[in-house]
Amino acid sequence: MSIVSRRTYVLPPAWAADERVLLAAIAALAIVVRFVAIDSNLSNDDGYSYLIGSAPSVDAFLKQLAASENTPPLFYLLLTPLPIDHPTWLRMPAAIPGILEVIALYFALRRPLGARVALVAALGVAVAPLLVTYANLARGFMLEDLALVVALLAILRLAAESARAAWWWVYFVAGVVAVYTEYDAAICLVAMAATALWLGKPDRRRLALVGLLSLLTIVPWIPEIVRTQNQVNVTKIAPAFPAPSVHSLRDLAVTLALGENGGTNSAAGRWLEFACILALGGAVAIVLRRDWAARSAGARHAIILIAGTGTLTLIGHAIAPVVGLEVFDQRYLTILIPFAAALGAAALVAAGWRWLIIAVAVVLAAAGLVNTAKRYHHEWEPSLASVRAAALALHPKTVLTNNPVVIYYLRRLRPVLDRPFNLGPGLAESCARPCLIIDDSRVFGGPVRQVSGTRTTIVPFVLTLEP
Repeated sequence: MSIVSRRTYVLPPAWAADERVLLAAIAALAIVVRFVAIDSNLSNDDGYSYLIGSAPSVDAFLKQLAASENTPPLFYLLLTPLPIDHPTWLRMPAAIPGILEVIALYFALRRPLGARVALVAALGVAVAPLLVTYANLARGFMLEDLALVVALLAILRLAAESARAAWWWVYFVAGVVAVYTEYDAAICLVAMAATALWLGKPDRRRLALVGLLSLLTIVPWIPEIVRTQNQVNVTKIAPAFPAPSVHSLRDLAVTLALGENGGTNSAAGRWLEFACILALGGAVAIVLRRDWAARSAGARHAIILIAGTGTLTLIGHAIAPVVGLEVFDQRYLTILIPFAAALGAAALVAAGWRWLIIAVAVVLAAAGLVNTAKRYHHEWEPSLASVRAAALALHPKTVLTNNPVVIYYLRRLRPVLDRPFNLGPGLAESCARPCLIIDDSRVFGGPVRQVSGTRTTIVPFVLTLEP
């Protein structure tokens, strides 16, 4: 166990009897808060994932992936064998990694920083609002985070003198899974390897070789990357995120810490939250620096590795727009949440105040339960029940839509995705009559089709029937 303070703090005896019970309780909380709303109404991102995952052939899969996404194929491949006609199954490859990330972080921190740090950090990740949100989104962000945390675990184990050679394979596979889930994972992997190389553990030559090989596995996929880029402004638009600035950094930090809405829409409120986050970060740095020499070598190595990787990852995402990569956004930086949780937990335990550790744990657990209650039976996207009923009553021969969610909920009518992002002339002139057009007014550019016919609005959907 690492030395974290001259004042040694231990968990209450009843808790410390079996830390696995605490880990199981944390994992259970992570499961509950992520599954309580996993079957909520789908968003556009969910809908596009459904289109790819339900493709009937390899060619159709690759064509739809290129037409609608700028991401690698792994997450969508995980959808293909699942019964994704139900939202729960569609989101399962995001929810399960989100839960496993909690456990992986615990095991990554357990040896170098101790059980208390590992448990508090795991609890923080279990209830982190943004991680909960993305665990209910059919996207690869949680799978990417899990792979990166496993890569961190492997490097920390390899840094130990008694490490097994099998951890090199774990590190390699984790890197491959990460880059085949989200391209931006390469930034974090490079940041992690660069920090480990600077520290000198594990073996530098092998680390550089294995890390490079995991990144090079993406080379066979390059033709598909080119294919996806050729579809920009044809079937999809390029992502547009705010350029790195003080304002965007503020919004990024607040969102990562407090969730998508940041707790407030007030600019003054966000500046206050940002100031509190910076102050808390400074306090963590001060506490971690105290009694630095008294810590074990493993603890110092772990803290520097995590802090260095997080810092370089943020810097890498900030400079990526210079070369045209728009990744300075919270969805691509969720890995900073487990890193921050690890450093915060280490500082909390290092402070040596039993009451503070218990208070923080209680507050985090309570926040998770409150979030669970808020998410229960809550909907963030509109229901398509009225749209489906109206469409079925019209008995159309063809259904066109600019929203993939319509395809999901009206799949009995076999809708066709037409003018996604309102690009191109569309199929309205040539579709078989009666032709029902269901456009979502929220889609980029709005429903600008100039078509005749009877129009009905079921907010936010506009239904136009051409007889």
